Amino acid sequence: MLQEKQILNLLQVVVPADTPLTTVSEIKILEILGIVTNPELVKAMDFAASMIPATTPATISGLLQLIGGLININPNAKKAHHDALADLVKSLQGQPDAAFTFGSFLTICQAMMKSAANAPKTGK
Repeated sequence: MLQEKQILNLLQVVVPADTPLTTVSEIKILEILGIVTNPELVKAMDFAASMIPATTPATISGLLQLIGGLININPNAKKAHHDALADLVKSLQGQPDAAFTFGSFLTICQAMMKSAANAPKTGK
């Protein structure tokens, strides 16, 4: 996790916060920051990235669709995950979609990484 935090910090310093984010960059960032680590989910994201035009802007609704798709194919996803996503989608209903910048997306990534670090560990 330390390495991923360092990568996040580097991205936050090197890339101007107002730089538009593409969907392909969004997908790669989710992987390199360790937010998505399951090999099957990473394969699915890589496949999606290969099908999306490189200039496609990343948006809030696109991120929710991506996360929803990953939750649906993740064998470890629980009802709580599906419910949390449904609640989030419902809370954003009627709001205009917005394109991400690196600054806005990296802030979301930082929150996801913090949440994952604070999540209770499950034994396998």
